[in-house]
Amino acid sequence: MTTTIATQQASAPRADRWSALRVRVLRDPSFGILVLLAVAVAVMSLVEPAFATTGNLTNIVNAMMTVSFLAIGMTVVLIAGGLDLSVGSVMALCAGVAASCLNNGAPLAVAFLAALGVGAGIGLINGLLITKLGIPDFIATLAMLGLAGGFLLYWTAGVPILGYMTEAYYYTGGLRRIVGPITVPMLLVLVVGVGVSVLLRRTTYGVKFYAVGSSPTGAMHAGIRVDGIKITAYVISGLMAAIAGIHIAGRTTTVPPLIGNGYEISAIAAAVIGGASLFGGKGRVIGALVGALTLTLTRNIINLTGVESSWQAVITGLVLILAVLANQAWSGIARSIGAPRR
Repeated sequence: MTTTIATQQASAPRADRWSALRVRVLRDPSFGILVLLAVAVAVMSLVEPAFATTGNLTNIVNAMMTVSFLAIGMTVVLIAGGLDLSVGSVMALCAGVAASCLNNGAPLAVAFLAALGVGAGIGLINGLLITKLGIPDFIATLAMLGLAGGFLLYWTAGVPILGYMTEAYYYTGGLRRIVGPITVPMLLVLVVGVGVSVLLRRTTYGVKFYAVGSSPTGAMHAGIRVDGIKITAYVISGLMAAIAGIHIAGRTTTVPPLIGNGYEISAIAAAVIGGASLFGGKGRVIGALVGALTLTLTRNIINLTGVESSWQAVITGLVLILAVLANQAWSGIARSIGAPRR
């Protein structure tokens, strides 16, 4: 009898752990997308032998790094109730800054710090325009999209920046591997992702981003400095755009003036696919990474299957809709079996 009771007591915590894990999985809005991706990977592995090769899978991971950095920054802004349309142009400008510094003889660290400074500075300007001058997020960041992109075009006279690559930059851009398939951008996105996730989910300051995005008025009445949180969100987004710019300049080995075109849409799409809300107060870093993987995987499949370029945007849009529907369907399943939705 005593042995039976002891066994039951020992198994109870184990059952509780499994139950807690089950609830966490069901709560995660990214799980439905992951199921969809797993099906797509399985099908492509069967119908296209080139898909499952180590080289192609490594290319997919390296290609998603740029969107991943942008999506992390965009997720932070969306959580705080904002929207940043300037990230593509800011990324391009920061890439140009890093490349030009290297061409002018600056050390790699100095070039990267200059790019990060420009990104953070533009993020700060965005935040001040929105909070201090009362310009709507959409208008302020759309204007910055034009300003940053136009300045890079004027600065370069429409000529791509070349000749800046160094041996170390090949590693930073992911063109050279450290060990096996592991590259510097993979490690960097892991460090950045964990750092931002810990900030948002494990600190009192991070919780304020969700509070501001959910209800700015309520957050203000709770004593939260709403303007400060919003400015910080845009600075983080600017920094993430700068990191993306450093990465893409190293991955492509050239900086055309229009290199950032369309990346703001990719960043927003990745964040939304990952569960971030355009209405604020909701989002996770892991979701942003899942969204970035979804977009990159879709483009890779399109290229491998030889779809005409005129249909690529259409298919990408359909995949975006399908991914969001999968997200919503999984959330519905979670609610139906008693797991609360985040």
